[in-house]
Amino acid sequence: MKLFLITIGLIASVSIFAQEVDGIRFILADLTKAQVQATNADKIIFVDAYTTWCGPCKMMDRTTFKDEEVAKFYNDNFVNLKMDMEKGKGPTFAQKHSVRGYPSFLFLNARGDLVHRSLGFQDEKRFLKLGQSASDPSQQVITLQNRFESGEKDQKFLLNYADALTMAGMSGYDEVTQAYIEQEKNWNTSKNVKVLFDYSKASIDSKLFQYMIANKDLFEAEIGKQKVEDKISFAASSDVRSKQVDTTDKEALTNHFAKYFGVDHADERATGYYLNNLMYSPGEINEQKYLADVQLFMASNPVLSFKSLNAHAWRIYELSDDRLLLAQAESWINKSIEQEKNSFNLDTKASILYKLGKKKEALKAAEESVKLAGEEGSNPSATEELISKIKAM
Repeated sequence: MKLFLITIGLIASVSIFAQEVDGIRFILADLTKAQVQATNADKIIFVDAYTTWCGPCKMMDRTTFKDEEVAKFYNDNFVNLKMDMEKGKGPTFAQKHSVRGYPSFLFLNARGDLVHRSLGFQDEKRFLKLGQSASDPSQQVITLQNRFESGEKDQKFLLNYADALTMAGMSGYDEVTQAYIEQEKNWNTSKNVKVLFDYSKASIDSKLFQYMIANKDLFEAEIGKQKVEDKISFAASSDVRSKQVDTTDKEALTNHFAKYFGVDHADERATGYYLNNLMYSPGEINEQKYLADVQLFMASNPVLSFKSLNAHAWRIYELSDDRLLLAQAESWINKSIEQEKNSFNLDTKASILYKLGKKKEALKAAEESVKLAGEEGSNPSATEELISKIKAM
């Protein structure tokens, strides 16, 4: 009996030790239980708001949440809760707290009121900093919001608040940045260019963003050409939707993109957007029009991003059995992979090669895609089905 009790004690000790070193300890899907524990322990609730299909969520589980320093800080300072935003009470929680991206990290007081939040995959260092800010009432984003609304305009505070809003995925940082930059005589210093780039709203409606477009060369020299290009492209595409530009009207699109890229580059940008929109427009007429237009577009635009190359190559695979078109798509996907190899463009390559009857090459690309999917946290099931088809050729 004594030996039995000792054995049980050892098992319990090992179990407790394993919990301590095996990452953040989470309550699963029970907000009420978390609130009770938070009340009793006088702690804040940390909520990992996730979905089962979210790759960055899985990456957080495998890496950041298991980091020893991160786990100790979060286990010591918070009651930690995991909630699937698509199951149980998750959708109601997501609606209440405006959860629109994943993973979202929310910090609540014991009453369930939001005090701090952040968004997107974060490495160990950044996530630890997030927890430290959330546990400090003076750094919580809701506290900072109240201070700003009360009229505080100290520049150090304004930058801190703009950063908190950006990390939280909340609006309002453009107004905060405007309050900061109005106190500066020279907007063109290295520091101010970085502030304007990081914290200006990506929209033509923002005066700060218009300043960046008007001084694009300066921003490219300080920030980097590709980063500036990406921000302008994101704004242009987002504003197409928000301003309800007719995506079937190339002239309207050209006029829209001229505001962002100038008249000389507007037609090229408009054509690219038009094709991307046409790519998945229903109907045989649209499909045939896409197949005709995309070849002209690709021939006249040899330098495209790996994402665009992958998207157009995949659409050719979906729409056509023509070997000449598929061969063109194969050349596009190879260019995509040269820029950045990932599970998605390797899957596209394997699919095209499968249609072309190139069994050995298709199998090699598909198997590499599955391997990379595991590293990325992506779902490889569709590629695994493709492998079965390739092997049956």
